[in-house]
Amino acid sequence: MAIQTDTTGTAPLEVQGLSVEERIANLEQEMLHLRENAPRADKATLLIFSSDLDKVLAGLVIATTAASMGIEVTCYFTFWGLNVLKEKRVYGGKAVMERMIDLMTPTGPDHMGVSRMNMGGAGAAMLKHMMKGKKVLSGAEFLHLAKESGVRLIACSMSMDVMGIRQEELTDGIEVGGAAAYLGEASRSGVTLFI
Repeated sequence: MAIQTDTTGTAPLEVQGLSVEERIANLEQEMLHLRENAPRADKATLLIFSSDLDKVLAGLVIATTAASMGIEVTCYFTFWGLNVLKEKRVYGGKAVMERMIDLMTPTGPDHMGVSRMNMGGAGAAMLKHMMKGKKVLSGAEFLHLAKESGVRLIACSMSMDVMGIRQEELTDGIEVGGAAAYLGEASRSGVTLFI
């Protein structure tokens, strides 16, 4: 790095062909850019991959709790996690395999099994019964609360395409975005979770 000075001491100091003022201006621009794009403690992003009721509930509890604390929350649903957002099934115009996947996957959080001891749906029924007895919200109620709390809900466009899920099958208020939407949110979040 060449530093040029005038022997009289009157010429401005130059570094790599830039004056000190230009270097300071460049550094201020870089600092501003870093501040704008640095992860924020008041921002959280959850990637929900699972369609297991217990895992989805954990994600929605974290999302709604964070939102109630003033944290900006984004939940990105991909592959099996898309089933959380499904409200209905639309078969018209779908390929045979898309219809088969649709028939084999749950529609919404209240129709999901649990990750352990599902026992053909008995485990999920027991968990829901215990939750109701303890006055804990259902999966659908937590999803509604997340929307009401301002949690941003994004469905993965590529996964929707692969699995044959259409936007009209999703509950209202769902955005659709690609992996770049998730990465953009996650890169600026102080908390990121994969569920």
